[in-house]
Amino acid sequence: MPWPTPEPEPGLRHPEPTPEAPALAALTTGEVERRLADGPLDVIVPLGALEQHGPHLPLSTDQIIAEALAAEAAARSGDCAVAPCLPVGVSPHHLGFAGTASVAAETMAEIQVNVVASLLDHGFRCAYVVTGHAGNAGSMAEAERRLAEAYGGRVVSFADWPAQRQAVHAAAVDMGLDPERVGTHAGHFETSIMCLLRPDLVREAAAEPGWIGPAAAAGQTLRSRGMAALSPNGVIGDPTGANPEAGRAYLDALVDHVASGVARHRRHRQPAAASAATAAG
Repeated sequence: MPWPTPEPEPGLRHPEPTPEAPALAALTTGEVERRLADGPLDVIVPLGALEQHGPHLPLSTDQIIAEALAAEAAARSGDCAVAPCLPVGVSPHHLGFAGTASVAAETMAEIQVNVVASLLDHGFRCAYVVTGHAGNAGSMAEAERRLAEAYGGRVVSFADWPAQRQAVHAAAVDMGLDPERVGTHAGHFETSIMCLLRPDLVREAAAEPGWIGPAAAAGQTLRSRGMAALSPNGVIGDPTGANPEAGRAYLDALVDHVASGVARHRRHRQPAAASAATAAG
């Protein structure tokens, strides 16, 4: 049975529009040099995936969400550019579905190390790596560990997927929805964000419930037997009744999570940067 469209909560916060962050791929090399010379500039690197998202969402869902998350978090944070999304991720558990592509976790970590190191070597102050796909989390943590050896605290990977899922489910509870029915992969959460960002790519008539239950139990089966064994239609949760208003709330929760993490990291780095400048002087 389709869910009713939730009424927006009276106190639900929608941030005021902020200026767009520069898209790195749209700049010339000279423009990048000038922006870096003008003052400290960070970069957000989004990671996506090319994998099935049930009968109603496109293979590019995670990439589209990651790009929007990176752009909004960068705009909210300020002094931040957005790198192009890495569009294929670690998706072996989805390979039972046609169209899915996957890279090995160690390959994904190596790509991140190379991309982030290139940008930091050109003068970006810090790099923040975000993902629209939970399967990338392990490679993100490994890449951050390896980059820390050469770049210290200048790299932060938002690899704690359970924390991001908790933020989304908290938004669901605020709207009076059951987190287990909201789900994760191709469920109410991702489908609603796609209704907000790319409604032209959502096949609403094909949306149907998939596996519904606690996220921890889903993760165990996914890792051991793959998505098809957990959910034959490739969906976790119930996407029926997804809508752009809920999508806005879910995306805001993810942006809040990343933007607050960027702000926290910047606060922690300021004393260290000031001490280094004093020692150099």
